[in-house]
Amino acid sequence: MSLAKRLQEARPSRTGLPCSIGVLLDSLNKSEADALLAALQVPKGDPRRLSARVIAEALQQEGHDIGDRSVINHRNGACRCDYSGTIDS
Repeated sequence: MSLAKRLQEARPSRTGLPCSIGVLLDSLNKSEADALLAALQVPKGDPRRLSARVIAEALQQEGHDIGDRSVINHRNGACRCDYSGTIDS
């Protein structure tokens, strides 16, 4: 099998604990979790989209130790959270 084919067929590992965003989503009350999910799911190019840095700063101001890289990875589906598809960074 060629490298290109192996990489095309490779899938990210979904074993282990969810990422810090996934853990946070599970710990928030419904309205807060819904607000965070809504912010994460605004597609690229939409003028309402918040940057990963802005989302991370809002989370940090609320006392959560989350960095922008965690937001980016979760949006891209590059974390271990169990969901299908990507949100798109």
